Amino acid sequence: MSEPPGLTADHCALRDVVRQFVDRDVVPTVAERERADAYPSDLLPILADLGVLGMSIPEEHGGSELDLVGYAVVFEELARGWMGLASIVGSSGSGCWLLARYGTEEQRHRYLPDLAAGRRMSGIALTEPTTGSDLKAIRLQAALQGDHYVVTGTKTMITQARHADPLVVLVVTDPAAIPPHRGMSLLLVEQDTPRRSIGNDIGKLGHKGVELCEVVFDAAEVPVTNLLGGVEGCGLYQMLSALDRGRIYMAAASVGIARAALEAATRYANEREAFGKPIGQHQAVKLKLARMAIAVSASRLLTHDAARRIDRDGRASSEAAMAKVLASETAIECSMDAMRILGGYGFTVDFPVERYYRDAPLMAIGEGTNEILQLLVADQLLAGNAPT
Repeated sequence: MSEPPGLTADHCALRDVVRQFVDRDVVPTVAERERADAYPSDLLPILADLGVLGMSIPEEHGGSELDLVGYAVVFEELARGWMGLASIVGSSGSGCWLLARYGTEEQRHRYLPDLAAGRRMSGIALTEPTTGSDLKAIRLQAALQGDHYVVTGTKTMITQARHADPLVVLVVTDPAAIPPHRGMSLLLVEQDTPRRSIGNDIGKLGHKGVELCEVVFDAAEVPVTNLLGGVEGCGLYQMLSALDRGRIYMAAASVGIARAALEAATRYANEREAFGKPIGQHQAVKLKLARMAIAVSASRLLTHDAARRIDRDGRASSEAAMAKVLASETAIECSMDAMRILGGYGFTVDFPVERYYRDAPLMAIGEGTNEILQLLVADQLLAGNAPT
């Protein structure tokens, strides 16, 4: 097929380099890595050398600072190989972007060079035991006492909680603020923070290789110098601006899962024979493959369009939401169709399709559930802000 429109020569060169890495270092080992469910520390230095870990970091701090289309291109390739690895890079990338965009000069110098080089990883902590999509209802308290904040409460469902250093945590610094979001801030919580600990590891269906944990703060002490940007009350705005980028990551990674499923189904359809000919010659299989290809291409185009709008305008919430909804639903549908084309083999661990089927559902939940995002799109429409 032809190149997606709008990709520059640099985008294509970057895609080819990441694709070679995935084919060489990820695909041959992914089945074993899935079984071990172990953090892929050996792959991170390679990704750092390729500039992938510094995608959201300015060059002056050692990063490669890609535009969002390049960001999407990278995540499609990573997720095509292994969604667990894409999750690690995506989680860290969100923390890196927040630091690069809103951090003080001292904070940027302290963290960003190590993050770009893979000597540190980052992540974000939003969800609480009683709060998911409604970020304005978070309860994690951070009380200022002298030169530090005392943080008390629990975050849950936190990706890369054990490896993030720093973890960017949304907290309440002013419980009396009206409206409540004016009392929220982001703290940079390091691994060795006193009285901060990892609670339960949460087992999960897919996205192996990266942990999902509770993070417990038992009067944990976080220095005032670790308040992102040095000003209280900006946390929700800062995090919401990062979520547009996070939805580009989720959309692009969903395209990667869907594309991997399509490629696996196509290979099998050419090789497997039934009733005297390859199953790909049967009309029912052809129609499934065609629908998958159409959905993958449409999802990629919508994702790249949303990425360009964010690069141009700073925010494109509706467009990012639409891309994430379409692409994640495409990943779910393509993984199921691929399993049907492979039949019984698709249900076995000897073929990668069962992994795509396990990885796809989270894409409709993470970075805002698809139901919440559809409401966001509808609200924009009703307010007269139809996408153009």
